[in-house]
Amino acid sequence: MEKDDSEAKTTVIVGDMTIPTVIRFLPVPELRYYAENPRIFSILRELGKVTQDEIERKLWEQDHTKDLFRDIKQNGGLLEEIIVRGNEVLEGNSRLCAYRRLLKDATATGDKDAIAKWSVMRARILPPDTNEKVVFAILGTLHIRGKAEWKPYEQASYLFRQATTHGMTSAQLAAQIGTNDADVKNMIEAYKLMDKHKVTDLSRFSYFVEFAKSKKLEDTKQYLPPNLVLEEKFSQWVKDGKIPRAEEVRNLPTILRDKSARTKFLSDSVTFEEALETAREHHPEATSSFYSKLKKATEAMNDAEEDRIRQEVSQDAQKKHVVRDLAKTARKFAHSVGADG
Repeated sequence: MEKDDSEAKTTVIVGDMTIPTVIRFLPVPELRYYAENPRIFSILRELGKVTQDEIERKLWEQDHTKDLFRDIKQNGGLLEEIIVRGNEVLEGNSRLCAYRRLLKDATATGDKDAIAKWSVMRARILPPDTNEKVVFAILGTLHIRGKAEWKPYEQASYLFRQATTHGMTSAQLAAQIGTNDADVKNMIEAYKLMDKHKVTDLSRFSYFVEFAKSKKLEDTKQYLPPNLVLEEKFSQWVKDGKIPRAEEVRNLPTILRDKSARTKFLSDSVTFEEALETAREHHPEATSSFYSKLKKATEAMNDAEEDRIRQEVSQDAQKKHVVRDLAKTARKFAHSVGADG
């Protein structure tokens, strides 16, 4: 793309805010990576506090940055400008990395035309007093509701910091990014669990979302040894690869509710799959809706207040019919399947 030295005035609309911006070319060497961008923030979380050079090295290791490098080189420039406040690239850090690599290659070969081309980037410039809350609202609109989606962990990082730093509620965040309140809470909780238990493999984020979503896992804590913290143990299982896939987290309550399967799994004497097989043998209702319904009916009768039910059926013929019909059907069915002995 040909460089255009003209300056264009435009705006960015976020919610009910209209923010004036200017579009012009900026020198690549003077631009800095924005450490608070969720993609950059995830790199910093993994490595600790690092330099701009280290951020650039890690960005270049990512496949999508190399894809951008090839696309930008082929197209002769950016198809969409980066977003800048001061000299910080709020949006477009991967593109900045690609440009710097192109400039480095051009400098190495002494190609003056290429050096001139890759020395500047087309940028949309925000007012210097644009606060962080507005910046994050822009980034969220672009990357969660827009086309260039962040990875799930990066989305969660954004949501967490919007909630903790900028005081936004889960309901407000849900409305901002076009999802529901429960999903926002689960993503934030998953992010907090990974951070607390120092799980640095970001590809494991979906495991923690499943953990945060599960109400059944909370109920299984009563079966665990008193000194075992489930969140901590779960994090270690994820680190060690003990749970084969994220969706298998939904089956973890089945294992933990069964004494034999739980004991073997906690002692590392069996795999997750073996423990699950044991639990399912002991609890067919865990995998069959038919047996699950029978178990729920049995539990309902065991938990019922007999004196109250006795009074109700004596006064209501329809309720008495329901109980009699259940007893009759149960006896007949048990006999038919050979389970009445």
